[in-house]
Amino acid sequence: MKIRQPRHRAPRALHALHVLRRAAPCGLLAASLALPLPAFAAGADPAERLRELAALSERSNTRARAALLGEAQALNDSAPYAVRIQYLRLLRRVQNDAGRLRDAYEVNERIMQLAEAQHDPVNIALASLVRINRQLDSNDPVAALALLETLDARYRDLGNLEFAASFEIITGMAYNAMGQFDRALHHYLRGLEIVQRNPGLWSPREADIRLALARLYVNSGDPDKALETTREFRAAHASLPARVAASLHFFEGRALVAGNRVEEALLSFEQALRPARDNELRTLEANILGNIADAYLKLHRYDAAERASRQALALSQQIEETTSLQMAKANLGFALFGQGRVHEGLVYIDEVGEALRAKGAMAAVANLLGEKSQALEKAGLYREALATTRRREDIQADLALNDRNKAISALQEQFKAKERAVQIDRLRQENAVKDAEIRNRSLRQMVAWLAAALGLVLSGFVFYLYKKSVRTSRRLAELNEELAYRSAHDPLTGLHNRRSFQERMRHREGEEAARTDAADCFTLLDIDHFKRINDLHGHAAGDAVLVEVGRRLRLAVRESDMVLRWGGEEFLVFSQGVTPGQRALLVQRILHTIASTPVILENGLVLEISATAGAVALPLRVGGADGDSVGWEQAIALADRALYKGKESGRNRGFIVEGMHTNTDAAETLDLHLVLPGQPA
Repeated sequence: MKIRQPRHRAPRALHALHVLRRAAPCGLLAASLALPLPAFAAGADPAERLRELAALSERSNTRARAALLGEAQALNDSAPYAVRIQYLRLLRRVQNDAGRLRDAYEVNERIMQLAEAQHDPVNIALASLVRINRQLDSNDPVAALALLETLDARYRDLGNLEFAASFEIITGMAYNAMGQFDRALHHYLRGLEIVQRNPGLWSPREADIRLALARLYVNSGDPDKALETTREFRAAHASLPARVAASLHFFEGRALVAGNRVEEALLSFEQALRPARDNELRTLEANILGNIADAYLKLHRYDAAERASRQALALSQQIEETTSLQMAKANLGFALFGQGRVHEGLVYIDEVGEALRAKGAMAAVANLLGEKSQALEKAGLYREALATTRRREDIQADLALNDRNKAISALQEQFKAKERAVQIDRLRQENAVKDAEIRNRSLRQMVAWLAAALGLVLSGFVFYLYKKSVRTSRRLAELNEELAYRSAHDPLTGLHNRRSFQERMRHREGEEAARTDAADCFTLLDIDHFKRINDLHGHAAGDAVLVEVGRRLRLAVRESDMVLRWGGEEFLVFSQGVTPGQRALLVQRILHTIASTPVILENGLVLEISATAGAVALPLRVGGADGDSVGWEQAIALADRALYKGKESGRNRGFIVEGMHTNTDAAETLDLHLVLPGQPA
């Protein structure tokens, strides 16, 4: 059963609900929030005992859980705080991997109470992340993001790497659940960077982030990239924990299904199912069974799909996992449909639809109704199929209206700007009329004085010549000013041109010689697929896009920044006084401002636009501290190389040149920092 998110391709209904989020147990950040720190067993070293149980949980979650529960009595009031807190964190993780989510959340509340009593901000923050993740388990990513924003403001200066990495991962999970895959990828890569820069950081582990990336690629419709991610990671590690190995096979199966290689996918699912069952990874097992049922539905093997769905249903009810339960019910309903048991199937499908509607997942409801309509039509129930199709169309119309309202609100500023231009033009016309009236009145007065006395006429004539000379001089000054403006600005967009930029650079060289703390940033941008806009919609549409991009660039930067049209569909932003910490935010704000809303032409055509950027900050030296200093011409050339790298990497992103060095083969290599167009903080 398929459910599609707006402008994104999602596999099946419960995939669109992000039901497989915890396949690599990110569900409670359990793998992220359990550290092998001091343990508690009587008669043994506590730290060593906890390390043993943590290692055991990777080999056998069942045995580790039994040992932790059996030794709980050793944690009495006299146990050290560090022992108690780390015991609870490890117990929370194994409960989650065992599919006992309710027990895991209860353990997390014990952690929160204990940490608050000890005024421990680190463990309070980490336990708060688990609470937020519960919103994702309830398919409420919007609420999760709101809570994350509050948590970020409260613990932004915590200085804990575990919290920083875990915060990035759960934020990526929330955006993934909303179908905003670019933002999800941005946060996943930031979390991965923290882990790779700190190899001693046990949590979150690189394996879990790689699995999250594989899940992201599947959800975003790139199964080949998901297969590449899982297979490369497995090839690089000879021995993997059962949980990780099972999850890798599981995501390979999902990627193969997305690539219509269903028979191969079933083999991967079976390879994932065995270790999941052997190690009692029940949440993962329920998700695997649901996807096996989904694969059988694709093959029209409805009896096999029913068996797998009923197994997944029983297990989901046992572990009380809502999203897996909904997936099992939906697949069971369509399996019964395929066998001609229409009324039995409708019970399950309608129950899932009501649950989705109650959570406000209307895009998922629309996709569910679409497949229900097809199933009813195949069953010969044409009237019911038509009614279902109409309900789906009503929902899609409401969703389209919401999208349109967002687009209209984005155009309000543009409309106001046009309205202001009309008002200015009207005032200019009124002033011209008044000037004409004044000139006529002066002329009549001059004639009257001429009739009265020749001397006065002569005086008036001299005065008239003087006024005309003043007006001529004023007009000449205006023409000179207009000529100077046009020589320094692009006639289409009104932005600065290369000539004015070169003049600015000559002044900058003098300023640079007088100061040593220059921090100037050159950001070169290119509109993505601009040739396609001209080819499909004409050059008038292309000109409108160029004007709108210029307007958005002026909004995105400071008044002191210089924005110019570099040529064609390329723009350049020159910013002075930009610190290293502000460079990525500047590029991110520019990309977001350009791509956040579509361009709506006068004929009503809506165009989605984005841009790719390359940025360089000066001073920049080549070859280390004693190397050659890079000038502004070289900086723009380097920015162009970084921009080209962005085009190769998929567009709608930016690369900042952090440095440049020469390899042994004399080839120059750039050190680049990736920036994606998320909403800057």
